[in-house]
Amino acid sequence: MNRKNTTHPFPRNLICDVYGREVAPEELPLDIDESIMYVLDNMMPERDAFILILRYMRNMSNREIAAYYGLSSARIHQIIYKAHRQLRHPSRFKYFKDGCAKVAQEKPVLPGEQVPTALPADPRPDEALADIADVNIRVDAIMARGGLNRIEWLGLPMRAYNCLVTSQVENVWQLCLLSPAALLQIKNLGVGTLVIIQEKLCALNLGLDDGTMGADDQTWDYAAQRYTALAMSGR
Repeated sequence: MNRKNTTHPFPRNLICDVYGREVAPEELPLDIDESIMYVLDNMMPERDAFILILRYMRNMSNREIAAYYGLSSARIHQIIYKAHRQLRHPSRFKYFKDGCAKVAQEKPVLPGEQVPTALPADPRPDEALADIADVNIRVDAIMARGGLNRIEWLGLPMRAYNCLVTSQVENVWQLCLLSPAALLQIKNLGVGTLVIIQEKLCALNLGLDDGTMGADDQTWDYAAQRYTALAMSGR
């Protein structure tokens, strides 16, 4: 990604938008600028990260960015909204909250390990996910059945794992909110890999969205909030 002509420090309006509130400078780590650039360089899709740079560091309007990419202003707004949501994911948000230096000292979660958390009770232990009509209850069931774990926990083949990680699917709950059609849109993820993923999830009483869930932004926000609350409660 071309990082020429960017300026420091990183504008606080992005930080406030990610937090969803005004953030005082003393709340932020000393290396916040480096931490944000690390996340954009290494943990975000290149286009989404560069759109954030255009919007927040070069002060371009959505209309100007839309003209640059040949897209509509509404589409740019959607991309920025999605990028904010990605930055709120605990794996990225911790860089905003703690900074690169502190995060680097943390013990990494190894394959097969669970995120340290107090697991909730399964609200519908005897039901398959597809039979749970209430979307929020289905999300709670996913969390209780292992959705809090990183996808390494599933023991996927390297090809499947790399495809998911490249597409920013890092935790099991994120995977369960996707449909088979959505997974097949991922580069290099074919039908054979999809079948393996479905078999791994099925063995754990989990599964992909079969079309009855229809996960929208509201569902993703609820799931992200539940994940954050449950993960923090176990630390």
